[in-house]
Amino acid sequence: MKKELIINLGLLIGSLLIFFFAIEFVLRITGLQSAKPNPPKIFQQSNFADISYELIPNLKNEKAYRGLVSTNSLGFRSPEIESGKPIVAILGDSITFGYGINDDQTLSAYMSNLNSEYNFLNTAAPGYNLEMEAATYREKVRHLDPAVIVLVFYFNDLTGTIGVIDDLGILRSNDWNPSQRDCRPIDKGLLGMIPGKCWLDEHSAFYKAFKKVINLRYSKKHIAKLKEESDANLLEDEVTDVQLVNYSAQLDSFVALMPEDQKRIFVIWPDHLMHTSLPKLIAIAEERGFKAIDLYETFENKVPTLGWDTVHPNPEAIEGAAKIIVESINLNE
Repeated sequence: MKKELIINLGLLIGSLLIFFFAIEFVLRITGLQSAKPNPPKIFQQSNFADISYELIPNLKNEKAYRGLVSTNSLGFRSPEIESGKPIVAILGDSITFGYGINDDQTLSAYMSNLNSEYNFLNTAAPGYNLEMEAATYREKVRHLDPAVIVLVFYFNDLTGTIGVIDDLGILRSNDWNPSQRDCRPIDKGLLGMIPGKCWLDEHSAFYKAFKKVINLRYSKKHIAKLKEESDANLLEDEVTDVQLVNYSAQLDSFVALMPEDQKRIFVIWPDHLMHTSLPKLIAIAEERGFKAIDLYETFENKVPTLGWDTVHPNPEAIEGAAKIIVESINLNE
């Protein structure tokens, strides 16, 4: 009886190992999940320190963040500028860039579909903050003499710092240490107690894929709780007056680069919280000559996101926002 139990246990363990190795093999061979870092090959170091990194010019359907990314000769995710058409330059971060979607689903693409009389220039890149956006305007956009500037704000702009890319093209924080082990395993529940989880996180495609599922599930639950508490006014606004003062100073520096009569639009993209600081933010923008478009009026804190992501909007949400922005901007004034 004991021998039979040992044999059955061995068969069970062997079957499980074969099952896991089979999944590991399929994930690797199909490219659905890599065991090693597989960053999108769309970034390069910028010649300007305060831009830090930028999109590589002349990309053609490069796979990145589950979407296809193309850039023009200026390194922007837009078609080449058509002469004779005024330019609407759109500045922002990964939301404006179009994280996880194709070129024809970005904010600038939908705006262009709605009004073909203008060049809608998508100058955004994942991880950009206002300092990087202002530097992009100064070094790469200002000489194009855009008719309109559209600045898309997201609340992490208040806390973000200038990022960098490492030698592999992975986006890092500015305090990243190359000698630091890049280990971010599952640290919740029983899975956080698995021995050797750092080794698995660095070498197993199956573990990485499973980790994404677990983290996404946890993130969705956490965000749902935040939304519920925020809607019930149980959460204090995390935005501080110090952050707003610092952002105002950055916005002043940006505005100083523009002609005094520059038409400028400030778009507030909602996150998961209802912010009591929103009126202050709108006032900051309007005092500096921006027309404020508050997308909370449309989406509240419930912007539909990608199915595999909890932050970045899906194409339908982006298209809806594009209609609001284009309708709110009288380009012929």
